[in-house]
Amino acid sequence: MPSIPRTTWTAIIGLPIIAATTLHGQDFDGEWPSPTADRWNYGFNQTPGARNVASVFGYTGDLYDFDERDGQFIVAFDTSDLIATGAGPDRYQVDEIEVTVTIASDLPIGYDPTNDDWRTYLPVDDPDATPDADPGRPVELFTTGFRNGITAQDWAEDTVFSPSGPFGTGLRNAYAADLDLQANPVDVSNSISDRRNPTSLAVGIADDTIPGGDLLEGSVMRFTFTGEDPQVAAWLGSSLDAGRIHFSISSLIEAEQEGGDFFEFYTRENPLVTVGVRSAATLRIAGAILGDCMEPGDLDHDCSISGGDIGILLSRWGTDDPEADLDGSGLVDGADFGFLLSLF
Repeated sequence: MPSIPRTTWTAIIGLPIIAATTLHGQDFDGEWPSPTADRWNYGFNQTPGARNVASVFGYTGDLYDFDERDGQFIVAFDTSDLIATGAGPDRYQVDEIEVTVTIASDLPIGYDPTNDDWRTYLPVDDPDATPDADPGRPVELFTTGFRNGITAQDWAEDTVFSPSGPFGTGLRNAYAADLDLQANPVDVSNSISDRRNPTSLAVGIADDTIPGGDLLEGSVMRFTFTGEDPQVAAWLGSSLDAGRIHFSISSLIEAEQEGGDFFEFYTRENPLVTVGVRSAATLRIAGAILGDCMEPGDLDHDCSISGGDIGILLSRWGTDDPEADLDGSGLVDGADFGFLLSLF
């Protein structure tokens, strides 16, 4: 196979963007210093898309009818300026992706860089309650799901929160989500009531901060992951193919009425961000648009049959996806798996 030419793009404010001239076999390494849109995704946000900071927190009480992941933060990036669209979702290979946010106020209750089990959030008198082994609560990065007629293509910073106002659970139009086996978004806003540990894309890691230590204003929190997981790869491919990617940042740190300690992050509208003193959310994605290889069974289009193709076939198990339905039976099943193994 001939070598693939490399084209690297970097977003530099004020300079033109260099793009590849072909969709076939091009690498990319793109950086976005600010989101295209960011929104404090909270039912009582009176200035959607224009607030200077966005806070993330949870509510696990029974006095009000709110999602447990009550205050969420959505950041969206248009990627089409640096990564060509329309290549086909299966052809985007993401080797590394990093999202950063900057903390807007001190948080003196302990930094936690690990996931906490859902049982650690239960009331102490609950028979399933488990003590939290480390101080603090994590900040987690999720995909964003959409419903109630709202789609990723038409969601905007000022899109209405829900069809029924700020109260209610499982109703918000855009929500933090993990992915099922078919890479469909599954709402994680009430993961404690659902009695499950959602699979986040990444947990926030704070620069120069030790676990259990205070988080100070101006600290940068990083979320780093790859497209190795088949469901994540499918979601990333669909997003890059369409030219926009949406993330939801969430934490179950417990808020209090009119107060409490919780995470706040700078948005792109903040005056300190505008003058360059602080940063809004940033994004970096490195990877490649794979060559246009269309042989049966080469589901990731890398011109070889390998473990990556098995992962993609398993992610489409039970569907009628025509590319993974190798025997044309109308169902991706064991016969297709056997056929794929025969191609190794």
